[in-house]
Amino acid sequence: MNRMAEAVAFPVSTSGAADEETAIAAVIHAETQAFVDGDFEAWAKCWVQDDRAHSMCVNARTGLSVESGWPAIAADMKHVLENDLGCDMVRFRKDNLQISIDGNTAWVVYDQWAENRAGATWECFETRILERDKGSWKIAYSSFVELRHDKAEKDTLSVDANGRVLWASPETLEKLKDHPLLTVSTGRVRARRREWDRTLQAAIAQAGRYHGFFELRRFGDQTGGPFRYPAVLGDTDDGGVAVVHVSVRDCTTYLTFDSDGSLDHRLSVAQMVFGLSDGQRRVAFHIANGMGLKSAAEALGISVNTARTHLARLYEKTGVSSQTALVRLLLSVG
Repeated sequence: MNRMAEAVAFPVSTSGAADEETAIAAVIHAETQAFVDGDFEAWAKCWVQDDRAHSMCVNARTGLSVESGWPAIAADMKHVLENDLGCDMVRFRKDNLQISIDGNTAWVVYDQWAENRAGATWECFETRILERDKGSWKIAYSSFVELRHDKAEKDTLSVDANGRVLWASPETLEKLKDHPLLTVSTGRVRARRREWDRTLQAAIAQAGRYHGFFELRRFGDQTGGPFRYPAVLGDTDDGGVAVVHVSVRDCTTYLTFDSDGSLDHRLSVAQMVFGLSDGQRRVAFHIANGMGLKSAAEALGISVNTARTHLARLYEKTGVSSQTALVRLLLSVG
């Protein structure tokens, strides 16, 4: 593995706080660069190597990981680097660096942006606590909370409680230029139709009530799950149903559209619960994705009469009598 940087002990200057902050920032940068280079020895030189060391990682997909004591931290990092299990980071940037120094202890918080070889990017909020050890600053505590990752955000945009777009990938923004359901106007996400937009804005406002940690925690305690539900905006011209998935995490609302992966999972559960045939499930998939019956039949290569028969059986098995009710039911399963 190519090594791009060597992390060394950074002596602290006695000329003032600015020099100490420079030395602290250099250690933090060197630790990340050593991780990028796959250089365990350089990475280890940046750390306090005793039981005071702690490391914490938080990611929406993998949850929380905590390691206590240098032996556990070192063993895990060796395993990661030796087996090429890292995030394949090739570029990174640390922004909004804030350093507080009190004697031999420094508290540092900052935002990190990173990119891997495939071009995927992510953002983290990071915290470091450093101690002065024999004239050099060393990391005693490290944590990062991943706030956003491109891979997790396909056809998704994050918005504040008023619907203002906080983040969306360039691909998502390009798709919204001519998407049949949603658009972005003056920085806000809007539905294409006025009657749909009323429903969308109400859903965004409802989600915004749970942007606080304790509000969202209470929601989870009371409901037994995360804040995530399908907002059915209304009927489309071809008899389909317009749906946007609304969720809250990271104290932010996320809107997801064209979510085939999530829909596949829900329909797998629905197929088992309601005893749907494969043909009925295929029709249900396209209807839940917003298609009318004719469009669904064309996509499946079957006649409209066959699709209509599948739909009738879906109504019988699920106990509903309209496509809107069917979509609401199927998207609430799982």
